[in-house]
Amino acid sequence: MKKLIVMLLIGVILLGITSLAAGYNEAPLLKELVKAGKLPPLDQRLPKEPKVLSKERNEVPAEDINFEIGRYGGTLRSVRPDPNWNPDIFVMCDEPLLSAPGILAIGIKGNVLKGYDVSPDEKVFTFYLREGLKWSDGVPVTTEDILFTYEDVLLNDKITPTFPRWMRARNRADGEPMKLEVIDKYRFRISFTEPYGGFPSWLTIIGWKGYTELLKPKHYLKQFHTKYTPLEKLEPEIKKEALAKGEWWTLFNLRDILNWELTSQRSVGFPTLNPWMMVEATPTTTTFERNPYYFKVDSAGNQLPYIDRIKDVLVANVEVSTMKAIGGEVDFLREDATLNKLDLYKANAEKAGYRVQLLDMHVDPVGLHFNQTYPDPTWQKVVRDSRFRKAVTLAINREHMIDSIYFGFAVPTRDVPSEYNPSKANALLDEMGLSKRDAEGYRLGPDGKTFIVPFEIAMLAPDIVPVTELVVAYLKDVGIKATMKTIDPGLWETRAAANELMATSMWNHAPLWWGWGGPFGWGDIDRFDWSLWWNWFDTGGKIGEEPPAVIKKFLELRESSVTVPPERSLEIVKEYKKLMYDEVFFVQLLTEVKYPLIVNKKLGNVPHKGFAIAGNFAGEQLFFK
Repeated sequence: MKKLIVMLLIGVILLGITSLAAGYNEAPLLKELVKAGKLPPLDQRLPKEPKVLSKERNEVPAEDINFEIGRYGGTLRSVRPDPNWNPDIFVMCDEPLLSAPGILAIGIKGNVLKGYDVSPDEKVFTFYLREGLKWSDGVPVTTEDILFTYEDVLLNDKITPTFPRWMRARNRADGEPMKLEVIDKYRFRISFTEPYGGFPSWLTIIGWKGYTELLKPKHYLKQFHTKYTPLEKLEPEIKKEALAKGEWWTLFNLRDILNWELTSQRSVGFPTLNPWMMVEATPTTTTFERNPYYFKVDSAGNQLPYIDRIKDVLVANVEVSTMKAIGGEVDFLREDATLNKLDLYKANAEKAGYRVQLLDMHVDPVGLHFNQTYPDPTWQKVVRDSRFRKAVTLAINREHMIDSIYFGFAVPTRDVPSEYNPSKANALLDEMGLSKRDAEGYRLGPDGKTFIVPFEIAMLAPDIVPVTELVVAYLKDVGIKATMKTIDPGLWETRAAANELMATSMWNHAPLWWGWGGPFGWGDIDRFDWSLWWNWFDTGGKIGEEPPAVIKKFLELRESSVTVPPERSLEIVKEYKKLMYDEVFFVQLLTEVKYPLIVNKKLGNVPHKGFAIAGNFAGEQLFFK
């Protein structure tokens, strides 16, 4: 009797599996291609165990979205001011190896990978590929692709001159590089010489790496690698790219599309695992079409994404993005949507057929950066003194800034002293020796000359200029002469990389990641406030300048916070946050700013609360009702 019951149970389970497989559905567009013999049947395109998105768990925290089973079809219209970069589409398409709902590393499970195990000592990680997973050109994904990435790319010092620090033991510049072991066709193991419990966080969200740093299409890229293709066969391509004779590794990197390059026109034809792939690029428009081999389905068995294609139009600037949106020519706009145009958006919403959802910004708005490694002795003596940075933060009238620029949709930061107290600011400046003033009332520096803070900024967000203008006025009230100059974003980036910016203002991610310890978002602080110190720390002292003890301690704490799982990093975060508050390493201004997300009013599965950018991360869930 027991044997009969067991057999019946097995039969029911098998029947359930069979009916689930039989129940998978695909977009009409793909059905036509299957009928025409241009595409294999769906059961040959999906992995054996697709990732299933449901009301209980999808790509947005369950409490932030009313998840629905969508319907197929439609073209999502987007705009971009940059010929090779669209952040909205980048985030929509980017697929990490592991994932968690939303944009924090809380509740990590499989994504491109089916899943993973961690050894008790947190040194060994075993990963499982989805059996039957395929690249967008139909070629199977196996551990051969992982091994190729590790041996032929990461360990090749021509292609990868410096082995990534996050892939070294405990995220240290001098840590032992990870070791990779292929177990079989679908399993591989990564091991470290020291515990590294935070490693899965890097594969989930930190740095928005996507899968491309550990998983590359060997079948495609080996044609540009001299291990598999003779150099003489590569020379015509090398010459075509105007590279030096024999410079095959640069050619390889040009042909390899990392996740950050997926909106570049070079990505046409590159095999991908993303929901959409670029199929056409003209000077004005890039077109993305659904990936017929995409590995996700909804809980009703429908292969995702729901939307067939994305049409992305190049515009002259952010102002044109706004005009396109209020004219009803855009279906999804987040990156270029701005709070100062909220009334304009609302006034045109009904006529243009969109709705405005006021969600949370995943970054803090403009913060102030004083380059402590800029090569000027007088400048260094002033800005390296924490009393100067504390005086600056005390001179900022944040409530005035919130009302005049952010329409009340922000709060003062809690991560540095944020009280408005010009008296205290003046006292600190006097105490540090900046008590003498010139004929106009501005403070003199240690060299006896008027001390000037020259803000050089790029108009990368609409609030950068007005915020900096207010800061210049606030600093004048405490005797600090500040100037503001806007420069081309490309020049701004170049000057920052060359350590030539003395002061700038820019938004940053950092406070968001303090919630669980991740260092992603600190890039702006590392390059604007102490680039030479960071270079020293990041390379284990090979380049740059050794930082002071307090900076070194801060960096060590910050970077070590991701060597343990997020839930165990809180004590480390608490410690380095205290250092940040006490030393004011950079001057944060505000937090919890709202973000207008503009979406076609027929678009479903858009978050109703939480971070606006989470709507991008769940792009495959969006559908036209």
